[in-house]
Amino acid sequence: MFKKVYDILKKEKAVAVIRTKTYEDAREISIAAIEGGMNIIEVTMSVPNAPKLIKELKNEYKDACVGAGTVLTRDAVDECIENNADFIVSPCIDEEIISYANQRKALIIPGLMTMSELNKVYKMGVRFIKVFPGNVVGKGFIGAAKSIFPDINIMPTGGVNKDNIGEWIQNGADCSGIGSDLNKVYKSNGTVGVKEYCSEVIKNVHF
Repeated sequence: MFKKVYDILKKEKAVAVIRTKTYEDAREISIAAIEGGMNIIEVTMSVPNAPKLIKELKNEYKDACVGAGTVLTRDAVDECIENNADFIVSPCIDEEIISYANQRKALIIPGLMTMSELNKVYKMGVRFIKVFPGNVVGKGFIGAAKSIFPDINIMPTGGVNKDNIGEWIQNGADCSGIGSDLNKVYKSNGTVGVKEYCSEVIKNVHF
């Protein structure tokens, strides 16, 4: 059911995670990321009017895969679906949210950091997970997880940047999320800096 989105995430490999205090900044960073070659955008629900931005990006950039991040409630799941989100990401395991997303036939990618948590969501039918925070869990977790659950897809976020994203991919990550660096670059060099940064990311994942 979710094969198309799985294939896009695994092909593109890099996800721009948008977490800003204003809608305007989120929109500018998202557009710059897309223009820089990052075709997967995760707009976190902490962004003001995040669902609206998801829908706008989907309408304006037909080739972009746009999802929602930091989804913590059933109402948020509904909002994401109503605004055409391609996928839904949660920072943690919430069985109610996972079950509800499955019921609504929405792709849910829960965040976790232990093998026990992975086993738990695997039994719920989850086949795409977020490892968060990646810099705490470490790259070695990916190979270990796939040795036990060979059909699991893994997206680390937290501590991933343009310089080490290639290492995450080499260690078995199916795709990786980059967030805080985009904000830093935007503050120092604006949209031009974000576009250039994202171009470097793409070069480093398609080595």
